[in-house]
Amino acid sequence: MRSTLHDFIGDFLPVLVVYQCPLSQSLTWRSIIEESKRLGVTFDLMIYDNSPLAQVPPETSLTLYYRHDQANSGVSKAYNEGFKLAVRLQKKWLLFLDQDSSFPTGWMEIYSKTVAEANTDQKVIVPIMTSGSKIISPFNYWICLGSSPKTMTSGIKSLKNHYAINSGLLISAKSFEKVGGYDELIPLDFSDFAFMHKLKKLNVPLSVIDLRVNHRLSSHQKEENAKAQERFQLYCLGNKRFIRYTHLSIVHFIVALFRALKMGIHFRTFGFIKIFLHTWATA
Repeated sequence: MRSTLHDFIGDFLPVLVVYQCPLSQSLTWRSIIEESKRLGVTFDLMIYDNSPLAQVPPETSLTLYYRHDQANSGVSKAYNEGFKLAVRLQKKWLLFLDQDSSFPTGWMEIYSKTVAEANTDQKVIVPIMTSGSKIISPFNYWICLGSSPKTMTSGIKSLKNHYAINSGLLISAKSFEKVGGYDELIPLDFSDFAFMHKLKKLNVPLSVIDLRVNHRLSSHQKEENAKAQERFQLYCLGNKRFIRYTHLSIVHFIVALFRALKMGIHFRTFGFIKIFLHTWATA
């Protein structure tokens, strides 16, 4: 399958998910706008806004498809809706993004070159994501645990050993449909784990490209107690519902319990234990 940059731009649909973040303050939005201006191109872009209040997107030459989801259904719902739009627009590729990824100059050409050189669309293309000096994607995967590798090189990786986060993931619409999309019962945390698990069953290769993207992890930002507990509830929900992919309940239970204890000690509250127990009993 051969493709020029122009063809690729016409064939792909970036899906950017934001939450309580004005687009003008999104690192990813800035990367998209800067690259489109540098290349002198325009293309379709879907914005899926999970914020309580809708926003008016900044003026741009891009064709925007803005979707406001006041219910905050999560990234899984957003990416599935992006696929539906891609089908309607007859797009061949989907690029999943969140608001906190800073792409370097030339990133669009690297994706385009990778697609052009591929002899199949049955693969998942991901960059090397870093947070500071730490590599966060692709990451080492074992059961329901992910750990940061010391080094990462470009090339084909096995999904038996490595998974990748959602942001920066490029996948063909055909592969996305074949794998059944994202699991909407896992709205945020572990959504990437579940999606990678599906891809692994179909023996879809993970193609790591020579592109380094800096990603700002929300878990690395200072949070107030209430905000941290709200986020932890989503973590527990994802952890519990991911069990049907691994069938290892006790491991998930221990992992979430230790996280609850760690968070409780940090914030000096029993609130995280209560959330853990409630989620485990009801989710």
